[in-house]
Amino acid sequence: MKNYLNDHTTFLEIKNKTNHELPVIISIPHSGIYILPEMKHKMIPDIILPNSDWYLPNLYSFLESLGYTVIINNINRYVIDVNRQIDEKSSNSYKTNIIYTHTTQDDKIYHTPLTQQEIEERIMNYYLPYHNALKKSIEDKLKIFKKVYVIDLHSFGLNYDADVIIGNNFNKSCSNNLTNFFQTAFLENDFSIKKNIPYSGGYITKHYGKKETVCETIQLELWYCAYIQNKIFGKEEFPIIDTNTFNHTQVKLEKIFKSFKEWLQHKI
Repeated sequence: MKNYLNDHTTFLEIKNKTNHELPVIISIPHSGIYILPEMKHKMIPDIILPNSDWYLPNLYSFLESLGYTVIINNINRYVIDVNRQIDEKSSNSYKTNIIYTHTTQDDKIYHTPLTQQEIEERIMNYYLPYHNALKKSIEDKLKIFKKVYVIDLHSFGLNYDADVIIGNNFNKSCSNNLTNFFQTAFLENDFSIKKNIPYSGGYITKHYGKKETVCETIQLELWYCAYIQNKIFGKEEFPIIDTNTFNHTQVKLEKIFKSFKEWLQHKI
């Protein structure tokens, strides 16, 4: 099932845009479900677009009430990947291409190649607005706080023997204090963790975060099995949620982000 963008769809959401209670911006770039209507005519029929960061806006819905500024991309990563560098356009791999030609499981997406105009329109209409919103939020908060923290939220499907993978660009994108907070908080709430392998942080983490500057970033990757259901995930879209698993994990995550607010009080 494909969800197509229409005139009533908000492709970019910003929660607590003008609420600067906290020096934190939460980024959710890969959970979008909407694709462009014109893509339908160029995509291979019945192509499956797997491995989105399914349901994260719902899972982290408590963040708004806690006062966090949250930027949510509602455009599917298969339209354009806002967590890639803008000039990454020359590869077939989704890992190094701002617009994928193949799925995350290496299936060809289009029977007709995109034109340069189509690529530029996606950059102008969906990629740049996300980064402009992120930059503006950082700038606005730096008018109030000496330092801003960007938390980039993702999820993954393969089994890496960890519920959570913390990415800090191998200790380059944030302080040890920030990494240690999340490492301890996840462990105390019965999540198993790894750091940086295989996810050290994408473009957002590496571009906006520098350890000793006014903006620190960290990427938090949550295993599908830790919040959707305990199964092997394959070529599928919109996997069925096990409600008990989802709700149990949501409670623990809310506890972690409440603790993060308390931790921040000592940093402001």
